[in-house]
Amino acid sequence: MQFIQSAHKTLDCAIYDLKDHDVVSALKSVANKVTLRIAYDGGKQKTVTGGPSLDPKPKGTAQIIEDAGLSKYATPINVTGGHLMNSKYIIRDNDTVWTGLGNWTYGGLDLQDNNFLVLSSMQLTDVYKDNFEAIISKSHTHSTKRRKADTASIISSERAIRIGKVNVIPYFSGGGTEEIEDAVAVLINKAKKVRIMAMLISDTGILRAMSKFKPASEDIEGVVDPHEMKQVMYPSRGTSKIPPALFWFARKDKRFVAAPSHAFSENDNNDFMHNKVMILDDNIVITGSYNFSESAESNDENMLILESSDVANAYTAYFEALFKQYQKHGGT
Repeated sequence: MQFIQSAHKTLDCAIYDLKDHDVVSALKSVANKVTLRIAYDGGKQKTVTGGPSLDPKPKGTAQIIEDAGLSKYATPINVTGGHLMNSKYIIRDNDTVWTGLGNWTYGGLDLQDNNFLVLSSMQLTDVYKDNFEAIISKSHTHSTKRRKADTASIISSERAIRIGKVNVIPYFSGGGTEEIEDAVAVLINKAKKVRIMAMLISDTGILRAMSKFKPASEDIEGVVDPHEMKQVMYPSRGTSKIPPALFWFARKDKRFVAAPSHAFSENDNNDFMHNKVMILDDNIVITGSYNFSESAESNDENMLILESSDVANAYTAYFEALFKQYQKHGGT
């Protein structure tokens, strides 16, 4: 709320789900003081039982926005093919970006495992601004055709934005691009040590890259959400097309633990392990709204790769706290 209320000129918000009353109040408090724009997922509401649809909204964000008198500032984003506008970020005054994984709901901000970052950089802000303009454009559409990425340029230093001592490479998905999948797979293949916090992992490219850590002697540990993993391993509507062997880490491997979360329920009390984070070689952090899944390629998503031992150490401390807790009191 403080981040929103400290805006002086502009505030651009991209969010999948908005229900939290305090966040809504904060947006209302600045609506007449700054240029406010909100992009939210306007997809048709679906009856779901949890799983790959992710954080479904039984009560639409549109109604919350209308009730708050914010409709004139908001643009519903309707992504074709059942995909989502799943990005979560705020651009404030053209010089600072708030980004992370949690939706602006009671579950997202109070119950779930999530992480957030605030980055001050006009150069990074310009990149996010371009993405926001593309999202709200009337011509914003998503092709269903998968587009392979240029792996040679995926993690090029030329793409990095320097913020203090941290190299930051921003990524945005949509339209079936496999750029993020390829970037993650390239980095995993190069890594000797991997720490993962993931709501789910079902992208075959990422799963295949992780397979090199299958021997017990290799240095990998992870925290996952058991209910969301079960949905992608054993979908409720049929047999998974993913080879079962790629889910080796979810089969009693002591290097992976499950959060004591609960299956989706149609209220705002969902307590998912909602992180989508990888820490590689104590020096690289991957984090953002992007789930490690095939469907995320066609969603509007945002992700960052941060190169910094200090940032990696902070995330490692967070990982170790969750791992220790769930090792003792986690799910199956």
